[in-house]
Amino acid sequence: MRTTASAPSDVAAPSVHRSLPVLGWAALGVAAACLLTTAVLGPSAAEPLLGAGDTGTTPPWHAEAAPPAGMVSLLLAVAVVVGAIAVALVISGRWRPRPARLLVVGGLVAAALALVPPVGSADPLSYASYGRMVVTGHDPYTTTPAELAPTDRVAAAVEPPWQHEPSVYGPLATAEQSLAAAVAGEDAARIVLVLDLLGLLAFLGAGWALLRAAGTEQGRLRAAALWTANPLLWLQVVAGGHLDVVLAAAAVSAVLVARRRQVAGAALTGVAALIKPTGGLVWFAVAWPSRRDPRRLAVLAAVTAAVVVAGYAFTGTGALHQLARAGRRVSRATPWRPILDWTHAPRGLIGALALLLAIGLAVLLARDRLGTTPALVAVAATTAYVLAAPYALPWYDALAWVMLPLIVASWRDWLLLAHTTVLSLAYLPGRDAVQLHGSLHAVTSGMRSVAAPIALTLLVVVVALRARRAVR
Repeated sequence: MRTTASAPSDVAAPSVHRSLPVLGWAALGVAAACLLTTAVLGPSAAEPLLGAGDTGTTPPWHAEAAPPAGMVSLLLAVAVVVGAIAVALVISGRWRPRPARLLVVGGLVAAALALVPPVGSADPLSYASYGRMVVTGHDPYTTTPAELAPTDRVAAAVEPPWQHEPSVYGPLATAEQSLAAAVAGEDAARIVLVLDLLGLLAFLGAGWALLRAAGTEQGRLRAAALWTANPLLWLQVVAGGHLDVVLAAAAVSAVLVARRRQVAGAALTGVAALIKPTGGLVWFAVAWPSRRDPRRLAVLAAVTAAVVVAGYAFTGTGALHQLARAGRRVSRATPWRPILDWTHAPRGLIGALALLLAIGLAVLLARDRLGTTPALVAVAATTAYVLAAPYALPWYDALAWVMLPLIVASWRDWLLLAHTTVLSLAYLPGRDAVQLHGSLHAVTSGMRSVAAPIALTLLVVVVALRARRAVR
C-alpha cells in the first residue's frame, strides 16, 4: 500500500503535482470563507433566528443581511464540493501538507465557526430548549417545546416541526444541554453559543487524540486531514452545532483507551451510548481482542451495560419511549424512503431489514487481506451504520469519520467521502425544503427524494463488489 511518510512537506511531491498544494490550500480557504460568510450574513434559509431578541451584536456574531435562499444554498454547495476536493487530494496522495499546518488551520476555522451562528440546521435551538426544560423543572423526554413556548423565550425559538418533539437524546446529552442552559440563562443565543463552545472543545480534543495516537507522519496527516481540517465536518458538526461531535469524541476515546485498558474502554463505550445509542457501536472494536474469550466478553458487556443502565436510571421511562419512537423514523434521502413510500411496508420491517443490511455491510467492510484489527472493526461498524440506517443525516457520519484515521488509507476513505458529500448536498440549504419555492425547491426536493437515494444505493453495491476484491 502506498504511503507518504517520506514526503511530509507540500513541496516534496513529484513535479507533475506541484500545483496541487496550491489547489489544496485554496480549496480549504474557499470552503472556510463560504461557511463563515453564510453564518455572518445572518438568519436565512440556512441559518435560524436564535430567539426573538437575537441581533448579532453579541456572540454568536452576525449581520442581518437577509440573504436570499439561492445565495446561501450556493455558498454551502461550493463549500461542500471544494471541501470534498481538498479531502480527496489528501486521500489520493496528491497533496501532502504538514500535519501541524493542517491542525492549526483546522483549529482556527473551527474556532471562528463556533463564534458565529449555526448553519445548516436548527437543531441547536432544540438542544437549548431541552436544556431549558431541565433547568425549569420539566422532563425533556415527555415535554415538547410548544408546551413551554407561551412562557419561555428559549422554547419559543424552536422551529417547526420540532416544536412538538420531545428529546430523543441520551442522558449525558441532556446533561450537557442543561449545563449550557444553566450557564446562559433565558437566552437562546447564549445557550447555543455555550453548546457551540463545548462542541468546539470536543472537536479539537478528538483531533488532538487522533494526532497523538498516530505513529507515523502519514498517520498524523490522515488525522489532521480527515478530521480537524475536513471542511465537510466543519459544516456538519462545527458550523452545524450538532451533538454528534461530542458523540464522536467520546466514541473514539473509548477505542483509544481500550488499546491499553480494555475495561476502561468498555466503560467509555457506555458513556458514548449515553450521548446517543449509536455510540455503543464501538463496543465491538473494544471487545475484538477478546472475541475468543467468552468470560472476558461477558465482563466487557457487563461494564458497558452497567454504565448505560446507571445513566438511564435517572431519566425515567420517557427516555426509553423516545428512543423507541426515534428508531421507527425513515429520512427522505436514504434508500429506505422510496421503499416506504412505494410499498407502505411496516416501519418495523424496514428497521429489521436495515439491521440485517448493517450487519452484512460491517462484515464486508471489516474484511482485509492483512487481517481485521480493532480499529478496522470500529470503522466497519460505524460506516455500516451510516450506510444502512433508515434515518440518516449528514452529521451522523462524524461517528465514522473520527474512526477513519485509525486505519491506513483504503477504499473505505472514498466510500465515506462520497456518502457524506451526497448527503451534505441533499440537505442544503439545511432547513426544511418544503419552506422553499420555485426551482430551488425542485432542486432540493429532487436531491433528497431521488438523487441521494439512488447514489447511496450505489454505494452499498460498491461495498459488496469492492469487499470481494479486498480478500482475493
